[in-house]
Formats: sequence, structure tokens, C-alpha cells
Amino acid sequence: MFKGSITDNDIESFKTATQHLSDCYLMSTIETLAQTQNGRKILKNQIERDDNNPNQINCYFYSPTGDREKYSVPADKAIAQYEELYSMQNNDIIRSLDISVAQYEQKHKSKPWICRISEIFKKYKFENNLTSHFMETLTGVKPRVIAEQDFNWNLKGYKDEVMKLFKQMEAEKDYSFIIGSGQKKFDGRRWHVYIIQNVDLKNNTITIKEKRKNQPQTMDIDTALKTFKYIAGYFNSDLE
Repeated sequence: MFKGSITDNDIESFKTATQHLSDCYLMSTIETLAQTQNGRKILKNQIERDDNNPNQINCYFYSPTGDREKYSVPADKAIAQYEELYSMQNNDIIRSLDISVAQYEQKHKSKPWICRISEIFKKYKFENNLTSHFMETLTGVKPRVIAEQDFNWNLKGYKDEVMKLFKQMEAEKDYSFIIGSGQKKFDGRRWHVYIIQNVDLKNNTITIKEKRKNQPQTMDIDTALKTFKYIAGYFNSDLE
């Protein structure tokens, strides 16, 4: 284990943590990374409880130029602008990641333009992000992406590409992928992010999970292609 890194119990806590803000991209990413060995290694390398201050969590992100940067957040007391976040989110690691991402974006202003436009309409302006952007910022590795920033309503036009990916996912079993909705509503929400927990080609289904209810849902793949806009993530080997 890396010195000061978060524990396996900390990582397990991501599975039950509940989303309250517009950070589904973040919560889904860290949970899906926890599904693979190399993903867990990255989480332990990039998040730590400070050795000299047990009430401080340090988060590390890669800058647009590839530098590994440290962001420190107190876990025991709220900092200005984020009081409501502390009151709503009980998981101190997720709180610290949320704030660290906000500080990172304030410094680099690197979020894609679509996120900056949508922030105008959001109460919590330190949220909103593209999943692939956060994934690369956290891991330092570009994720595999299908149609995330394309001008598409759903994945029907990408069926061949998606099925090729699903076949590899079913074969390898060791992956960290999310699937996201777009402008089209699913479960009453637009632009929401879901963890892909399982692909079952024999039964033509996938099982997904979202972080507000933490309840897995299974649907047939054809329905998923009509419902979701994009996919992003990694195979375990991508993160070696």
C-alpha cells in the first residue's frame, strides 16, 4: 500500500455513498475504478489521508501538461463556499474530491465548454464535468470513449462499436466503464452517469447502477442503445 493511501474499506464505502449534488461523473468514476485491481491502485495512489494531519485528505490530479498536483482539504470542518456540501455528503473522501476538482478547475479552467455553459443553470457551480475529462485528470490516462462529445441523441448509430466493446467487456470481466444519458431523459434525469456493472450477451442485457439510489437496473442492450448517449472508461490493462 502507498504511504498514507486510503484503505480498502474506504474504497468499499464508495459503493454505498449516495449522490446529492451534480457529481455523478465523479462518484460513478471512483466506484467503477474500484471494480479492477489497477483501478484500486490508482485510487490508493491519488487519494491519501495526510500522515501529519489525520483530519486532512490529499487528492492528486494530473494537470493539462501532465504534472501531478496536490490538493488538500480538511475532513473535519467545512471550508468557505462548501458548507452545504459538508452537511449533505457524509463521505469525507467524496467531499474532498469534489472540492479538489473545483480548485483544480479554478486553477486550470480545463473543463469542456459544454460544462461551463451548463453551470449557468446550476446551483452548485463547482459541479458539472464530463466523465472522460475527470477520468483522465484523476488517472493520467485517456479513457476509451464512444460518442461522449458527438452530436448524437443515442447510441443506435454506434451499435457496431458498442457491441465490439461489450464483447471485450464480457470476455475480460475486468473493466471500469460508465454509460451516460444525454439530453434525452432517463429515470427523469438528463445528462446522468451510470456504472456498467455487467454485460450479458447471451441474454442481450447490461446491468447498470446510478449513485442517487444505488440500485442496479438490468435492461436489454437494444433499449440501452436507444436510451444512452455515450460510454467511457478503461479495461484493467489500460491502467497498468
